Amino acid sequence: MADQDFRERVLETLSRIEAQARENNARLEKRLDALDTRVGTLERDVGWIKGKLEGKQEGSSKVLTVLTVCTAVGAAIIALIALLN
Repeated sequence: MADQDFRERVLETLSRIEAQARENNARLEKRLDALDTRVGTLERDVGWIKGKLEGKQEGSSKVLTVLTVCTAVGAAIIALIALLN
């Protein structure tokens, strides 16, 4: 095999490897873009769920506060009635 033939074969092989690397990079870029989109959607959904849970927690906290106040007032009234009898 002549030196020139060897160089041509090496250059052809390098050209094919470079083309394949470009294709792989293009596919990887597409997958990364899709993954980035999915992660963005996931972040939005998690934020929405977190907001809903925080809203429910605030609502139940208000109910517990009202219940505690009513219990304290009821206990005071019962104590006054017992004191007056």
